Parts: sequence; structure tokens; C-alpha cells
Amino acid sequence: MLLLALACAFFLCLHLFIAGTTVKSRLIARTGAPVYYGLFGLASLLGMAGMFFAYFDSMGDPLNTQVWHAPHWLKYVALVVNFLAVQLIVVGLLSPSPVRLKPEAQQPDLPISGIIRVSRHPVLAGLSLLAVMHMACNGNLAAWIFFGTVLVLGYLGAYNIDLRREERLGAHYRTILKHTSFLPFVAIAQGRTRFDFLELGLLRLLVGTSAFAVLATLHELLFLRPAL
Repeated sequence: MLLLALACAFFLCLHLFIAGTTVKSRLIARTGAPVYYGLFGLASLLGMAGMFFAYFDSMGDPLNTQVWHAPHWLKYVALVVNFLAVQLIVVGLLSPSPVRLKPEAQQPDLPISGIIRVSRHPVLAGLSLLAVMHMACNGNLAAWIFFGTVLVLGYLGAYNIDLRREERLGAHYRTILKHTSFLPFVAIAQGRTRFDFLELGLLRLLVGTSAFAVLATLHELLFLRPAL
């Protein structure tokens, strides 16, 4: 459990106190962008691998207490929510977005369109939903530490991106903030934007559905536990 806690702390610190701060720009100024992104990518991969290894290793740890036992019906709820989460991640990755910080990233013709109407940060929102449902369905301490780290990273990562974008774009980004939400469908429910299914893109949705089907089918092989 100690190894899991250290691995999760390292991954959080790496993304919140380096990538999400002015430390990043100072490091780029010293090392150059290719070196920084190469080292940061390597550190992220090692950190993620360490988290996965420590998580599976902690399954047999006596300190990994069972906090609560999820009712069986909750797993079917989780299946629906996780389908939405995977769609958010896949469609978000495949769609142009006004919140990406890289200047060379493709920008949409309309700042508020497609998946951005559902969530301003669809990938991070999808990861957060996955984390919440896995915490709910896996009531052991190790799962709460592992997926709790993902949840914190998703929420604080979105918050940091909003701060940096607002500093850079000012009133333009404040307009985007006004008409969108981080939590999926909240801005739509509040009438701050409208939902347009066709803007999501049929091909993107099909890719997301295929990705979910593969993950659900191979869940036990990949993660040593069945999806249901």
C-alpha cells in the first residue's frame, strides 16, 4: 500500500506541480521543448506503469481493507456510465477543441460545438467518471487510492487548464466558460448551451462504441476482474 501511495503521489505531483504551473515554461527555457516533452513523457509513462504495478500488487496486501461492498445493481449502472465516459474520452480526443493549450492544435470552426457542449474538458471528464464508478464498485482501499488519484487529477487538471486559458485568451475564454461546464450535460441542463447530436460525429461515436466493446470484453484479461 505504501508503494501505491508513493506512486500515486509522484504521478499527481508530476502533472499538477510541473505540467500545470510556470515550472514547465522555465524547464522548457532551460532544456528546449523537445527535451522537456521527451523527459516529461517518459516520466509520465514510468509513473503510470508504477501506479498500475503497485495497484495490482496491493490486492494481496493485508492493509488493503474492504471499505464497503457494492450492491450488484450498481455494476449495471456503472456499465452505462462507463459507456458514456469512454465516449467522452474517445470523441474528445478525436474532436477539435478550444481548450487545448498547444497553439498548433486544431481549433473548431465554432468554439462551442460538438462534444464541448457536453463537457468543456471531455477527456478529463470521462476519466473522472470512470474513476468515480470504479471507486463505487470496488470498495477496497487500494481502488480508492488509485482511482481517487485519477479523479483528483481530472478535476484539478481541468481547473488548471481553465486558469491558463483564461489568462491567455481573456474575455473570449470567459465566454466559453459561461456557456459550457466541466461536468457532462450540466450546461445543457441549465440552458447555457444546446445539445446537438449530429455535431458529435457519427464516426467518432462508432469508434467510441467499438473501444468500449473491446474494453468490456477484454476487461478480465486486461485488468484481472470481469466487467460485471
